[in-house]
Amino acid sequence: MNLRWLLGNFTDPQYNIPRREQFRLSNEAHKKFVSTSAFLWHTFLILLPFLVLLKFLNPLMTWLGFTSQAGPYLIAYAILVILFWIWSAWMYRSLYVRPIRRAMRATGYDLCINCGYELRGLDASIAQCPECGQDRETANATRSDARTEAGHRPK
Repeated sequence: MNLRWLLGNFTDPQYNIPRREQFRLSNEAHKKFVSTSAFLWHTFLILLPFLVLLKFLNPLMTWLGFTSQAGPYLIAYAILVILFWIWSAWMYRSLYVRPIRRAMRATGYDLCINCGYELRGLDASIAQCPECGQDRETANATRSDARTEAGHRPK
């Protein structure tokens, strides 16, 4: 199971992309392929449940009888922060996976934008991804050839 997205790594694990390259791809994907409205909408959907839970945490703790005890409050806030982290990572993953794959394709990685399947080495006559069946987009051949000539072969 790939849980690298919990740490902000939205690239597919089979490519073993160095952290600096992941950062560059994330920036490129954000600038070129993510609209401001989609980013703001996802951010709103991330913050809304957190703020609602935060508002009802104190009444809930009072109702449970933990009015003057600091320990249960710290545990409750820690659980809330962990849940917020997982929720935000998952939501940003749903926003960034396809744009990062588009940025990877623009950089020369031959992969399916829909499922991330590596298409390198497949015959050009294959019109669909063998993994998910989506129509295969042609990679930018000049950038792909330049990366190969420079010794930067995608893994």
